[in-house]
Order: sequence, then C-alpha cells, then structure tokens
Amino acid sequence: MASRIKVDEVTNLSQSGAVSFPTGGANFSGNVGVTGNIDFTGQLLQNGSPFVTLPTQTAANLGAVLRSGGTSGTAYWDTSGEGASGVAGFSQGKYKAGFNITRGFSCCGYRGAQSWRNVNRLVHATYTQTSLGDMANQSGVYIDGKPSSTMIGYIFATGNSWDATTSAVSKINMNTDSNAGGASSMSSSRNRCSAMGRDFVYAYIHGGGSNSSNTVRYNLSTEASNNSTSHPNGSQNNPACGQGATVGWIRQGGARAYNFSTETYYNWTDSPGTDGSNKTLSSRNGFSYWNTCGGYRTSCDWHLRDSYTGGRMASVSKNGITTGEESMHTGNEYGFICGQYDGSQNNNGYLFTYASHTFQRDSRMDRSGISGSASAAGIEFGTLQYGYTGM
Repeated sequence: MASRIKVDEVTNLSQSGAVSFPTGGANFSGNVGVTGNIDFTGQLLQNGSPFVTLPTQTAANLGAVLRSGGTSGTAYWDTSGEGASGVAGFSQGKYKAGFNITRGFSCCGYRGAQSWRNVNRLVHATYTQTSLGDMANQSGVYIDGKPSSTMIGYIFATGNSWDATTSAVSKINMNTDSNAGGASSMSSSRNRCSAMGRDFVYAYIHGGGSNSSNTVRYNLSTEASNNSTSHPNGSQNNPACGQGATVGWIRQGGARAYNFSTETYYNWTDSPGTDGSNKTLSSRNGFSYWNTCGGYRTSCDWHLRDSYTGGRMASVSKNGITTGEESMHTGNEYGFICGQYDGSQNNNGYLFTYASHTFQRDSRMDRSGISGSASAAGIEFGTLQYGYTGM
C-alpha cells in the first residue's frame, strides 16, 4: 500500500531554491496555485496532447487572419491579401479593428447664401445630437473633413463665405469639443472640394481652385501639404469621394481609383452615375454607398460598392426619399446623414443600417442650432485600438 504524507509546505533541505521530483514525476489531483513563472523543458500537454497557443499578437498583425499549419505545421497570422467582395483580407481586418467610432461631428455647411461655423456632435450609443455652437474657426461650404490620430478634426476649404475659393483649413478638438483655431493652409486653394482619406495619415483633397488638376496631399500629423498627383481628367470641381483601407475613389467628370501606397490614379470601370454634388458614405466594413444620379438631389437608389474593387454589390432603395449634398459620416455598424438638400437645405437626419443595407429617415440624427444645412463636413471620433496608428 502506498504511503501518504500530509504537509502544508514542501521545501528542499536548505529551505530555499527549487524542489526536484524523482524520475517519474508527480501527480496532483485538484487545483495547483502558482505564484511566479513556470519554467519547464519538454511539451505542455492537455489530456496527453500538446497544448496549442495562438501565435504572438502584435500591432503589426492586427486584423490578420489565423491560418492552420495542418497536421505537421504551425498556425500563423496571414498578413497577405487585400480582400474584396466581402472577403476580409489583412488590410480590411486591420482597418476595421483599429478604430472604434463613438461619435460623429457635422461641421459648417450652408443654407441659401449663408455659410455656417456651427458644429453638431452625434453620440452613436444614444443617437443624441447636440449643437456645439460656432465651434469652427471659419465657415465653409462644399467642404470635407478628416480626423487625425489625436482626434483633431480638419475641415478643408473654410473660406468664411458661401462658395469660397480658399486654401484655409479650420480644426476642431473633438476630445474637448472646442475650436482648435486655424490649421496650416493647403498648398493650393480649393473650391467645392471633397477628400479621400488614407487613415490618420493623409487627406487627399480635390476640387476646383488653383492648380485644380492636382490633388492636394495634406499631412494629418504635421499639417504639411503639397500638390501631389495630377488627376488624369484634370479639374474635378465638386467631386464625390470615398475610401477603403488602401484605395480611394473619386467621381465627377471622370471616374478614378487612387492607390494610397503609390499615389497613382487608375481607371474605375462600372462607376456610379453621380456627377459629384451628391455625396458618398464610406464605411469601415469593406463597402461604400454611392449616389447613382446627377444633379444636386436625387431619389435614385444608392449603389453599394466594394471599397477595394469599386464593383457594384447591390442597390439600396431610398424608399422614395430625395437627398443631395449630404453631410455624412460613418459609425461602426451604422451610417448617418445629418443635413442635406432636397430642394432646400435642411437639417434632416437619416440612418443606414449596415447589417441589412437599409436606409431610412430618422429624426434623432436631425441637426440643430441652425436653420438648415447642406454640403457640410462629417468627421468621425473614437479610440484607436490594439496599437493601430493608421494605414
């Protein structure tokens, strides 16, 4: 019969250091509590089989897909591939996971010949819209905006009048809901502009104005800018712009895609029919919603477009609603319009539901503090996660 020893503590003879077990090891039933590290030679087994852990997770593989190494290989993070048509690749996974959006800011805009400095803040968790007053440094119309990694919102072409041609840039501090003053000017003036965003790195601004065939590249960290790539179709006054993780899209007189890495334009085949004055909602989920008819307002269906190929995925009904010159921003799983033009500039709000690709009027998103607003800038606010700093 085996012997049994009952003790409260096991130590070696010197009462310090390690305790060795003889060949054959030791068996324990019940829980074993350990303070400190466990250092062993050999395999860690669970029920007699090797215990498998995830490969090391770092900011460099954020959003990557875990791949099996098969029966004789090792699991690994797949950081290749872009992903298209709803198949999430590394870039899309990183783009989606790295930024948790919690609020959206609707900045400036106009009604009639009156341009606004007003900013509204929409809290996504409660759908609470609040006017923050005249928070922009200068007013602006037919404008766009992008956030920095420190949640400073940049509003491009704020000329302090209706339909101005200007290089002025205003900025707001979205952390404190305050006016952050004037930012460094763009390298060229712009009129009726839109922007493509390389996430938290650059805004690429196009529109009328001086050197209007060139795209202005604006650094969202340093506020430096330059006239970068020339648009193959020349001046693109009042374009519609959108973006995914690695590709931007612009539609006006011509239809082009823009590779953020190489900063080159290429043809966009099967593009939507908008002439640009009706705007675009870019999600972080691999798709965008584009207007499909020209003019300053339309009740035509939205086109759901793949953010990486530009291909048409589906049509989304406006349910008879007329919109144009929309002031839009995205959330994590919903998209928002906060003011638009349907024959007159108004404060009407609308909701996109990404899971069902549906669109509806929603008064909770109605803008306030002004008598109506169209062609304002929509800028997202949130938290950068898992070491993400942009694409």
